[in-house]
Amino acid sequence: PEGAAVRNQYGSLPLHMAASNQAKPEVVRRLIDVYPDALHIQNDDGMTPLDLCLADEAGNEAVIVMLEGRPQPPDLTKRQQAEKFQERADTLERKLTVFRENGGRQRGDLQLGILAIRRLADQFPHALFAAGIDPNELEMALSQATEEDIRGGFSAEEIILDMIKRNKAAQHGNTISRNKDHDCGLGDNNASAGAVRDRVEDLLDTIVGLDHIKSQVRGLRRTTEINDLLESMVSPSPEQRPRASHMIFIGNPGTGKTATARLLAKIYHELGILRKPKFLEVERMDLVARTTRNTIIKTREVMEEARDGILFIDEAYTLGLSSKRSQGADFGNDAILEIIRTMNSAKEGDCPLIIMAGFPEEMTHFLGNHHHLKSHFPLTFQFLDYTCLELAKVFADLAFSKGFDLGRDLTIDVIGELLEQETTSEWRRERNGRVSEMLLSGARTQVRRRMRAAQFQDTDEHVDPHLIVREDIENVITEDFK
Repeated sequence: PEGAAVRNQYGSLPLHMAASNQAKPEVVRRLIDVYPDALHIQNDDGMTPLDLCLADEAGNEAVIVMLEGRPQPPDLTKRQQAEKFQERADTLERKLTVFRENGGRQRGDLQLGILAIRRLADQFPHALFAAGIDPNELEMALSQATEEDIRGGFSAEEIILDMIKRNKAAQHGNTISRNKDHDCGLGDNNASAGAVRDRVEDLLDTIVGLDHIKSQVRGLRRTTEINDLLESMVSPSPEQRPRASHMIFIGNPGTGKTATARLLAKIYHELGILRKPKFLEVERMDLVARTTRNTIIKTREVMEEARDGILFIDEAYTLGLSSKRSQGADFGNDAILEIIRTMNSAKEGDCPLIIMAGFPEEMTHFLGNHHHLKSHFPLTFQFLDYTCLELAKVFADLAFSKGFDLGRDLTIDVIGELLEQETTSEWRRERNGRVSEMLLSGARTQVRRRMRAAQFQDTDEHVDPHLIVREDIENVITEDFK
């Protein structure tokens, strides 16, 4: 009897379940007698047992009467019983027809989805990462399918569907594993490696901060994947493929302008926006010569060399300056005009993606004197100075990439606090990311000192040559960062 008052995970009592699953009148009567209040209790969906029974077109009339609290009607004649059975049969037949139609539509939708995945795998494999599928694994699975598998009815579509199911199961297992690890205090380092690695997100994760640029890349990715999906179901239309806009990067020295542009070349290539992950960095001397004619030739050669990739023009504001040798002639402006002419006349995909970069004050003055650049470079990104915490993250990434580990008491927060306490904002602003490089260089020196000291003292203490401890960072910041 006490079980009649127990709710399940949906807030339903046994009487709710009996009413919604066409239980026998005797069972319903027994539940009502044991727990009469259940007649008026709602589940989490706000439904009473009577509501659930009425929602079922094939509900038992005797059960409905009991749930309504009305007296039982007189026994039906055989003819009335036959009519009731026929009515219920008609209702069940209608439900079965609806299930068949829905099942057919779902099967058709599934086949269309699998067909789209197969076309994406052939034409735009990078887009499959968004569906949690590694295109390389899918290609291997399709290539390993034997002729016997295909003759036996195990089609390419079934191979794709099987991979999707396995990926879903792996992701579900990873979620459970991560939850258990979190409960045990193990953190994210114990996450299973079974999940599909997304190359684009991996590259974006290497960028510290700069969320506005990451959002731009992800938005362009979504547009590209939607376009690829449409192209996989209709005839391809290269003219409709999205292109990344030319950009202007503005920031103080060391804020990551060049490094970010270099990563964008790899990311846009992964997305299929660039044909090659090519990155060409140039400055004024690579574009400007002593005459207008030679300047145009040099600029064309650079544009051709950067074709299909990214052309990064560092300190672009110098193109608006006249050198002493030119005796006042502005050949840098000739380079700008040739770049714009190439951008306007080049066919789709023939012009490289161009990024102009420079310091804030100089670039503001440069763009103010060349208003026509704004229409050709619609995206401008500000690279703010790194915070102490961001500098600490950059340092940790650099250290790990060089094969170093950090001591247990040397966390990102600790490094950030040391930088905040021992350095000034003006000092950091002049260097930005170079602070992290200086910190790593100094830490390596400190590790070598500890190793030499241990050898001279002839102690049994082992110094790990790949471990940076807190004392190393404290010495570098307090002694070298002045």
